[in-house]
Amino acid sequence: MEREPSQAGSASEDGIAYLDLARVPAPACGEFLRQYVHARRPVVLTGMVDGWRARHDWSPEYLADAFGDTAATAAPLRNGRLHDDPKRGVEFHHTRVREFVAALAEPGSAASYVMAPTWNFPARLQQDYETPPYCTGSAYLQAKVWIGKAGTVTPVHRDIPHNFHVHLNGRKRWLLFSPHQSSRLYPRGLLSGLPNFAWADPGQPDYARFPRLRGASGFSCVCGPGDTLFIPRGWWHHTRLLDDCVSMNFWWGGRLVYAASRVSTAFKRVRGIQRGEWA
Repeated sequence: MEREPSQAGSASEDGIAYLDLARVPAPACGEFLRQYVHARRPVVLTGMVDGWRARHDWSPEYLADAFGDTAATAAPLRNGRLHDDPKRGVEFHHTRVREFVAALAEPGSAASYVMAPTWNFPARLQQDYETPPYCTGSAYLQAKVWIGKAGTVTPVHRDIPHNFHVHLNGRKRWLLFSPHQSSRLYPRGLLSGLPNFAWADPGQPDYARFPRLRGASGFSCVCGPGDTLFIPRGWWHHTRLLDDCVSMNFWWGGRLVYAASRVSTAFKRVRGIQRGEWA
């Protein structure tokens, strides 16, 4: 079962109690499955990607030079936050990696968060990274590359699959909440445009609108280059980019996760919801 944060040794931020998320050297596969996957416990793994070329070379400029023509999906931002339509969810538009990276250097521009699945890139991208050994061969496995501007905020949300988020360039702050904290976060309904998001904002709490948020408990961490964050399926997470960032993530799981993801995709297609998962 999931580990619940306790008040002992925790820090309170605006009425929400946070524990520092544990950081451990990447363990053997069997130990990782026992300690974190089966227990559904988030953790920051260190050292797992030290041998990747991506760990040392991937900056926004490198991606623009090496893979600038790659098609990417951009989610528009409003005041640094994802902008969404109540019925259709996040409104995406198309761009190229080179175009977005060029906009990063312009003050007041790059008002979007960009992602691209690994299969959009030339095959040589695969020489720069390895699929984490913990999820190799999973029935469900998808990987994406992310590029974002400092200050970008992704509202609190949860995903069906497990998630490895690999930080390659820049720092990102994470707030994580167990599924047991769901009622305190005010989940959006299935008929909303973002059925896997919540209404409450732990980054800027509004206790008048969301009084149950006061007293919530979770984990916090800042991840930098070389860190890999494991987010178990169903865990809520909120992010803020502290620098311009490049990262990769791997969504993964077994046959049930594969089936649930297919159902979720079909549901969004029928509802006309823009499809995209967030990290």
